[in-house]
Amino acid sequence: MKSRKFKSFLFLVVLFTAITFSCDDSMPEPIYGTKPTVAFTAAQSASDIYTWSFTNSSSGAISYNWDFGDGNGSSDANPSHTYTGAGAFTVTLTATATGTSNALGWKQSLSQSVQIDLPTYEKANVTFSVNMSNAGLSAGDKVNLNGSSELGGWCGGCNEMTDANSDGIYEITKELTTNQSYEYKFTINGWNAQEQFGSDDDCAATVDGTYYNRQLPVSNLEENVTLSTACYDSCEDCLDYPSTLVGTWRLTGYKVGPGKDNGEWYTWEPDKQNRDCHVDDTYAFDANGGFSIDHGTETWLEKWQGVAEEQCGAPVAPHVNSTAHTYTLSGTTLTVTGNGAYMGLAKAHNSGEDGNSGGAITYEIHELSATAMKLTLDYSGGEGARYWTFTLVKQ
Repeated sequence: MKSRKFKSFLFLVVLFTAITFSCDDSMPEPIYGTKPTVAFTAAQSASDIYTWSFTNSSSGAISYNWDFGDGNGSSDANPSHTYTGAGAFTVTLTATATGTSNALGWKQSLSQSVQIDLPTYEKANVTFSVNMSNAGLSAGDKVNLNGSSELGGWCGGCNEMTDANSDGIYEITKELTTNQSYEYKFTINGWNAQEQFGSDDDCAATVDGTYYNRQLPVSNLEENVTLSTACYDSCEDCLDYPSTLVGTWRLTGYKVGPGKDNGEWYTWEPDKQNRDCHVDDTYAFDANGGFSIDHGTETWLEKWQGVAEEQCGAPVAPHVNSTAHTYTLSGTTLTVTGNGAYMGLAKAHNSGEDGNSGGAITYEIHELSATAMKLTLDYSGGEGARYWTFTLVKQ
């Protein structure tokens, strides 16, 4: 009797246990079959160091999962993958064997590392280019690249650049030792004219504490380097001078001295020396070569114009209001033409200060932006010894 009760109790325990385990989702599913064999090889592309191809030689598997070690993966049997940078990456292949309707197939994994190293070079081919469209080049002028050490040691007339497309962009390619820094600048006809930089120019720096030049560090990671096209004598992109010049400009000051932008002999500043009749004078350029002057009813007069003292007064012929003048612009060279055509001061022209220009005056655009312009006028008859400098703002 006791034996029969014990067997009944044991049967209930086994039954309860079976029911409990069959309803527990947390229990692992049974594994079925034979374990797969996992194997693969990795090959780096000859043309792209970032691209790798993976050849799967696993056996006994029906599906695959790849982890390329950079957050990306694939379920293809034989995938390829392109990395975005250099480094070491652990590639893992997981192969899954056949299972049944109520049992999983075995999974096996294999990992191996792939290494991407950037190539390095002892020499680099560096292409320099400069936009000379606003430099006022004349026929036959040569553009040179001057620089330190392997750039010629500031050799002057060496490293002549070429403008293959006749678009004002000059280029030259130089082979330079990598992991070094170089100084350079662009010049015209050797040292006849050169870029002038100072402490305020963010594209230039000084090594010796005196001269400011463009700087170029050359790394060893690129064999061929093309620099952005520079604008001659500027850290900014080159302006389109013809279109920038078009508009109406008002005089804001002038000075005179032995050099360009030099006020050693005299400087007129409107906020310190009242000449209201002068600061409202305007000079207008249109897109078709027309140049006009508008003084209003009064302008600044000097004794050579027949007045007893310098003063405001009605414009004196031939320097009167006019819309009949013309102009030409070649690089940075601006010429206004017409009887009485001028900018800034009526008396100043290329041969002196008597107001008799002969019908044309040539200025050099020393600085130009979308809103401001500085002109220089050599009035020494070409000797380069005496200059007026005029500043204007665009209306």
